[in-house]
Amino acid sequence: MLLFVSGFLFVTLSPVFGGKPDEQTRARMLASDNFKDDIFVNRHPVSDNPDSAKPPMGKWLNSVIFPPAGKHPTGLLPAKLPDFVAQQTPPFTWFGHSTILINTGSMTVLTDPVFYRASPVWLIGTPYPADKKLTIDGLPYIDAVLISHDHYDHLDAKAIAELDSKTGHFYVPLAVRAHLLKWGIDDSKITELDWFGDAMLNDTRFIFTPSKHFSGRKPGQRNDTLWGSWVVQAPEVSVYFSGDGGYSPDFAEIGKRFGPFDMAFMEDGAYSPYWPEIHMLPEESVQASLDVKAKNVMPIHWGKFDLAFHDWNEPVIRFTRAAEGKNLNVATPHIGETFTLESLPQQKWW
Repeated sequence: MLLFVSGFLFVTLSPVFGGKPDEQTRARMLASDNFKDDIFVNRHPVSDNPDSAKPPMGKWLNSVIFPPAGKHPTGLLPAKLPDFVAQQTPPFTWFGHSTILINTGSMTVLTDPVFYRASPVWLIGTPYPADKKLTIDGLPYIDAVLISHDHYDHLDAKAIAELDSKTGHFYVPLAVRAHLLKWGIDDSKITELDWFGDAMLNDTRFIFTPSKHFSGRKPGQRNDTLWGSWVVQAPEVSVYFSGDGGYSPDFAEIGKRFGPFDMAFMEDGAYSPYWPEIHMLPEESVQASLDVKAKNVMPIHWGKFDLAFHDWNEPVIRFTRAAEGKNLNVATPHIGETFTLESLPQQKWW
């Protein structure tokens, strides 16, 4: 009983679970074409409900507590220290998983900043150890933070609070604003968008685009906030950031409407036969890169957290193999490595 009460109080009172939309956001939700029966819905239906697509609990716990050989790195990951004054533009820096620092030439943009755990509980979501520590303190000023959805491996409450003092603006999916307000971000610094909504910051346009996924931070709550991907259109560079999602016609539509892209950061990891429609297989991620008309692509969403059953480096191995002969330039930087379009890193460091 004590354990149950403690868990209930944690879920009820802990700020990590975020906030509830106010009347202003609620009105926008009700007016959205993507909000039906009090939840957000995908444009292309998911036939397997994520709630019913979970593996047997015993199998999942065994995989987490006693990972088989190959599931985790055998030693410290070889990270690099970022070069925030790279002379060539636009430089990109990968911080692992889906956190990328994009320098468009006129501003800095940070995607899905997760610098701590990918879970509210200790059992899961611990980052793989690396030989160099990358911190928020080491980041330059961030003009714009882009959030794809509110899952813990993409929206880190502690990181958001720490980024506040060095971030100009936060762009989030519809209904995610409430989380940031809960964590102390001023409302004037938050813009929330529906699918195909856009916002300008100086000379750069941010467009929130669809993905086939789901959302939720609290047990029993699903799809009460929107999810999606981002298009960044700057004078110097065009970028696509996929967020999370299964393969769908959304990619081809995004490519037709906003492509081609100089660089795409494409989800590649945390896939499983148990949830085939909400995370892509690596081969599907390659096809999605072609669909959005990417000139260059970097597989992301791998190499930092154990969130599925596959080996830690399987996503990048399968992605690079599937991309061979596809007229697609693939970047595979170390965590922390800064690179440019003129010099894509392609080492097989894993």
